[in-house]
Amino acid sequence: MWCTKPYLFFTLLGLGVFAYAQQTTPHFLESQVVVSHKVSSTYNANLGLSSRMEHHTNDNSLPTTFLQVSHFSSFRIGNNNKISLGVLYRFSEDFENQYPNEFRLTQQFHMAFKPHVVRYTHRFRVEERFVGADLFTRFRYRFGIDFPLNGQVLDVGETYALANVESQLQLQNAQYPRYNFRALTGIGVVISSDVKLQMSLQYRLAHFSTIQTGSWFVHFGGYIKI
Repeated sequence: MWCTKPYLFFTLLGLGVFAYAQQTTPHFLESQVVVSHKVSSTYNANLGLSSRMEHHTNDNSLPTTFLQVSHFSSFRIGNNNKISLGVLYRFSEDFENQYPNEFRLTQQFHMAFKPHVVRYTHRFRVEERFVGADLFTRFRYRFGIDFPLNGQVLDVGETYALANVESQLQLQNAQYPRYNFRALTGIGVVISSDVKLQMSLQYRLAHFSTIQTGSWFVHFGGYIKI
C-alpha cells in the first residue's frame, strides 16, 4: 500500500496540470533528440540537439527562438550515483528574438534509488552561462519520480509516467539573485531496447521573488542508445 501513494499523488498532479493546460495556450514548444553511447561500465556519453518555438497569439505563428547542441560525459559512482560534465552552445542571434548566443558549462551530481516500483531521483547541478558579454551562475536542484504504467517492470512497448519539481537560483554581479521554479509531468513509451519517446508538460515560474506570471512548455523528446 505504501508504494501506491506516489502513483496517486502524481496522477492527481498530472491530471490537474493537463486539465489546466487544456484551457491555456502553451507559450513554448520544445523538441529534443538525445543520442547516448555507453563507452564502458562506468562512462557514458551523449549528444543532444534541441530547439524551441514560441507561440504568438496575435497571428498563431510558431517561430523558432533558438537551436542548441549539447554534450554530456557521465561517470558512474557505485550502482546509483553519477557525476557529469557538460557543454552546450545555443544559437539565438539568427532567430526572431535575436538574443545573444549562449555558451554553457555544467557540473552535475545525480543519484537514484528504487525501493519498490517507483524510482526516485535527485539531481544537483551548477551552470556557468556565458550570454554575450555577461556571465550568470545558476544553482539547480531537481527531485523526480518515474514508474511503469503496466506492471512492475518496464518492457518494450510499454509506457511510463514521470514527474519532477525543480528550484533554481541564478546569480550575476549586476543583478539581484533570481529564484525560479519548475514543475513537470509527462508520459513516455519504450519503442525498443534502444529507443524511447517522451512527451511532457512543464510550468516555469521565473523571477519567483517578484511573483511574475509563469509560462507553459510542451516538450517532445526522442532518446536513442547506440
